[in-house]
Amino acid sequence: MSSSSNGPNPNQLNSAQYEAVFYRGGPLLVLAGAGSGKTRVITERIAALVERDVPPDAVTAVTFTNKAAKEMRQRLTKRLGEQAKKLRICTFHALGLAMLRKHAGHFNRKANLSVFAGGEQRGVLRSVLQDMRLPSDAKQVDAILGRISQLKNGLLDGDSGLQPVRQRYDTLLERMNAVDFDDLLLLPIRLLDEDASAQALWRERCRHFLVDEYQDSSRVQYALVRLLVPPEGNLTVVGDDDQSIYGWRGAEISNLFQLDTDYPSLKVVRLEENYRSTAAILHAANALIGNNSQRLGKTLRSNLGRGKPARIWEAATPEDEAERVVADIVARCSSSKSCWRDFCILYRASYQSRPLELALRERGVPYHVSGGLSFFDRAEVRDVLSYLRLVANPDDDLAFMRAISRPRRGIGDKALGDLGVFAHQQGCSLLNACLDDALIHARQPVFAGFAQMISGLGHVFDHGEADDAFDALLEESGLEDMIVAEADDERERDARLGNVQALRRWWLGYAENGRNIADFIQNLALLADREEDKSGDVVRLMTVHAAKGLEFDHVYIIGVEEGGFPHKNAIEEQRLEEERRLMYVAVTRARFYLTLSCSRKRRRFGQVESMKPSPFLQELGGEFVEWVDREPNSDAAHEEAQSHMAAMRQRLEAAMQSSKKQ
Repeated sequence: MSSSSNGPNPNQLNSAQYEAVFYRGGPLLVLAGAGSGKTRVITERIAALVERDVPPDAVTAVTFTNKAAKEMRQRLTKRLGEQAKKLRICTFHALGLAMLRKHAGHFNRKANLSVFAGGEQRGVLRSVLQDMRLPSDAKQVDAILGRISQLKNGLLDGDSGLQPVRQRYDTLLERMNAVDFDDLLLLPIRLLDEDASAQALWRERCRHFLVDEYQDSSRVQYALVRLLVPPEGNLTVVGDDDQSIYGWRGAEISNLFQLDTDYPSLKVVRLEENYRSTAAILHAANALIGNNSQRLGKTLRSNLGRGKPARIWEAATPEDEAERVVADIVARCSSSKSCWRDFCILYRASYQSRPLELALRERGVPYHVSGGLSFFDRAEVRDVLSYLRLVANPDDDLAFMRAISRPRRGIGDKALGDLGVFAHQQGCSLLNACLDDALIHARQPVFAGFAQMISGLGHVFDHGEADDAFDALLEESGLEDMIVAEADDERERDARLGNVQALRRWWLGYAENGRNIADFIQNLALLADREEDKSGDVVRLMTVHAAKGLEFDHVYIIGVEEGGFPHKNAIEEQRLEEERRLMYVAVTRARFYLTLSCSRKRRRFGQVESMKPSPFLQELGGEFVEWVDREPNSDAAHEEAQSHMAAMRQRLEAAMQSSKKQ
């Protein structure tokens, strides 16, 4: 089975979909459950409007990403041909930009205005802060930009003390004929509020206004919708209150509940027939989300049959958890017709990928980390590995170049260039060149100090304890102090140090088996060579947030512990219902097989803590969930054992065949 979408029969709509596509009564909310054919419904509704003689240029559809807008336009182009070109299908911000270009004079701008983001915004604000004789370092600029954005979006008190800075910032933008991304929504709201003729023009252009993924809308975006569409207007919003998971970036689930107040004749159509998951998975998901009070209510139904119960595993440590997940993936892939791409591993926070990546590499399983850096691509991991490579192989000039510059040692590019020329003339490595007497006395005793440090670390790795050697490397190199100094906050510091400690534990595992540092580095290189890109046949690793909208035959959700999922910050901030919606999204990514896993112990901030299973696991509903380790005679436990035995037999047969050929 593949992870591609499997929607309803393309030649027909179910009754709820039909009602949503052809409804003609004014405001409409399509409450679309996971896997219920939402995208098809919104594109079919747009096509139906055009086919019943609504002018295409009177239809506007907005969504939240350029990718989603592009996909919707492609579908409609196949359906409507040339007429699709007249439709306005775009993001909220693109719509706002079109309005600003049309009415630039209202804001003392010209139509060729610039949109500033990132570096441009920082440059404008830095100039303002310098003029006001305020601190203007990079961290301060980023912090104030974030607060200005919150202020513009109504997420910060208007009397916060930022107003003078914001006013100067906005004035400078105006003088430069520019706006920032927040202005792309705020200024159109002002325009529609202040100019009746502009409002009439845009209401006509948005005579039929459709919003996809409405549960992700912010307070400001809903304010724009209300000004564009009158209470009895042709507004269609498609969304799912149970999948509102972006409150941390401004999404307001209350926008869904406010609709029937602002649009009294609102019609609600529920899409509850799910074309993705088995009944067992959906029953578990329904039981979970039923514990939320902030919801409009719906119950998903499957057309794929009952299916297998969800499995719950309890592991001793995250490393054991990762080993079990990867072993199960290998066994299932070996004993069935599944491909690597049919498997996905989900986690609440990106740092949780570390033990998984190590276990996958050990097994030679190709994988891709979606929506983030791979563990081995992170700067702090590459920094430590450069030192380890140089200790293992003093002739590794590439490792030398990274190691000597991390942290900086006051060595300029010219000095490194001279060292390279000298090494080439002498026919030796860069590290050996550092110890040449002529070079030391000439200019660069720091080179000798670095080389002597590497030599000393080599002796410790060869003759000392494995843990002492690794710790000495971190201390003597200055890497640990550099990581602490470079981190923007405690969370980043702990995450980066945690990555280094994960690498340390992996090295210690090798050392316990009698392997040396050269073995470790060589094996790592071989494992790294097996990783494939995301377009190939690979196991996918990603956070639950990154998985929204995707589906896989086999889904594993790890780290389902109290304080981890739900996250302790969400509990403290009383955002438990959003965390439950996030778990609901994770569960409903699975088509046929769902496994949830928790660990009894987990390392946090250098300390080992005892963990409890997440309360969400109890909420999934007993009839459709099996706690495998508590129920050793369950069908899930027997299936797991049989799958592993079949995989072992297959590997043995393959080994015997290979032996015969030799």
